[in-house]
Amino acid sequence: MNAAVAGHGFRRAANKLIAEPLKTLHCTAGCINGKEMNARCRFMMQMTAFVLLFTAGCSSPSPSIAALKDVSCTLADGSSKPLSSMLGTTATLFVTLDPDCPFCQLYAHDLQEFASRYGAQGVRVVGVYAGPYMEAVKAERFAADGNFTFPQVMDHDCMLTLALNARVTPEVFLMDAKGERIYHGAFDDRAVRQGRKKIAAQQYWLTDAMDAYLRNRAPSPEVIAVGCIVECKK
Repeated sequence: MNAAVAGHGFRRAANKLIAEPLKTLHCTAGCINGKEMNARCRFMMQMTAFVLLFTAGCSSPSPSIAALKDVSCTLADGSSKPLSSMLGTTATLFVTLDPDCPFCQLYAHDLQEFASRYGAQGVRVVGVYAGPYMEAVKAERFAADGNFTFPQVMDHDCMLTLALNARVTPEVFLMDAKGERIYHGAFDDRAVRQGRKKIAAQQYWLTDAMDAYLRNRAPSPEVIAVGCIVECKK
């Protein structure tokens, strides 16, 4: 396909996406006449449509830690363990954490409750502190305050975090015994956006996904997590 044909195809798709909004859009301002401004608005909206079309075709690979099971991990207490020793026989929940993130503080109690609730069914939890700036002392204190009984991995080189394709903290990654994804994303719907949260959850995405997997071994779709940005670079 030549460039002219590809460009024409894009313009048709973009125009289709913006056709309805433009029916009611009236762009006039100051000394710029309506025709000129409408042309500018159309161009800006076409560029927005291009971004939407481009990103819709670009998806990240599914999270997997299958290749990392024999990797040795450094814990917040200074000890080292192979990742395989921390995995559950049924499933493992990895959760990215940052002691300074308000959303991580919001979910601390819930994470330990999840570990206690599903532990007898072969499910383990692993806390992951991503990036070179995470301090083990803070991680230990955060774990102690939350009464965590699960390991806290200091992922300074981001190897585990990048394998999970983590973007924010807290972000949960429920993996099966083979290290493949069951569910990842938000814990529940209390975190709305930066600076805003609900008092009580109405959607329990993680526990629903866990229960569904225990019933019929079915994966669940991602729900995008809201949180603090993970400081790791690919």
